Amino acid sequence: MLRCYNINVKKGIIFILLIIFLVSVGTSSVSAISPFGRILGGRIIALKALEIAELEATGWICTVPGVSIEILPIGSPSRTPTSYFIPPYTTSKTGTIPRAGQLIMGKYFGRTPITCIYPSKPPLIRVVFLNTITLFGTSR
Repeated sequence: MLRCYNINVKKGIIFILLIIFLVSVGTSSVSAISPFGRILGGRIIALKALEIAELEATGWICTVPGVSIEILPIGSPSRTPTSYFIPPYTTSKTGTIPRAGQLIMGKYFGRTPITCIYPSKPPLIRVVFLNTITLFGTSR
């Protein structure tokens, strides 16, 4: 009789842990603590991040050592950023070059500072921080 009680307790504990895991996955708290980055997914709407495009439209000169993109999140967790930076050494796993209209899926981790300069006397400097894509693939 003691043996059946232990099995039922073990099953109950496993069931409770399973529910906690499923709830945490549903609220994306698992990806928030991942040391490998968070997940992004959506449609590329512009090949310049919104912050960069707005500054350049008003006369600022931004040096982007890669590609900045703006996406419309689709299926991503809420509060997912929309502006990203793709370093030149990060290439698409699907072998395609990012362009507007494509679907994109990947991971991002950390932020990259992009320096923008306004040509005046003295020059003004503004730094924009974009989330850095570490792994991605785009549709064809």
